[in-house]
Amino acid sequence: MAPKKSVGKGKAGEAAGEPKARGWKSSKCTDFHLLGLVEDHLLQPQKIILWRSFVGESSPREKTSESVVFHPHVLRGLEFPISDFFRGLLHHWGIQVHHLTPNSILHILIFVHLCEAFLGIEPHFDLFQHFFHLKPHPNDSEIDVVGGAGLQFCHGKKLKYIPYDLSDKVIDWKEMWFYVRNESSSLPRRTPGPPIKKPSWNSRGGN
Repeated sequence: MAPKKSVGKGKAGEAAGEPKARGWKSSKCTDFHLLGLVEDHLLQPQKIILWRSFVGESSPREKTSESVVFHPHVLRGLEFPISDFFRGLLHHWGIQVHHLTPNSILHILIFVHLCEAFLGIEPHFDLFQHFFHLKPHPNDSEIDVVGGAGLQFCHGKKLKYIPYDLSDKVIDWKEMWFYVRNESSSLPRRTPGPPIKKPSWNSRGGN
């Protein structure tokens, strides 16, 4: 992502026009949480991807060589460096990882697994667009800075897809962020403010 540093502790959200209610929350993700991910083989060891927690920080101040990621995203299968397919989706939608809800990450990773393990093909972009579209969260008029873009099934497509359950609510997930090394700038640059809805969020949806 190669993101910019914030202008000052506690001021980044204000400078970017991010209301506190819709913006970043102070991080509660500790080394204990991250070591748990490593133990479960969901996150690479610290010496490999140079992850670090920043407990109590009100908004990200990552280095230019780092990305901001969320503990619940990793629990749902987000890996580093990210795949070309995942990177392509972010580019297509014009968003960053922190804009996506945890369940959105799970939708993407299940689709990748479906293509690779069951269909025996590379993740197919048009097939993905056939089943899913991106929706502003919580609504079109007030979009959250963190988690402001949520993947949903296109109308009538859920019954034609493989069945799986999602958590109805992931409690306090916005407080569980940390830093990882942005290997080969695989993640897009973090920019302030909420995601901006584009026609690409609904392209091919419902066809």
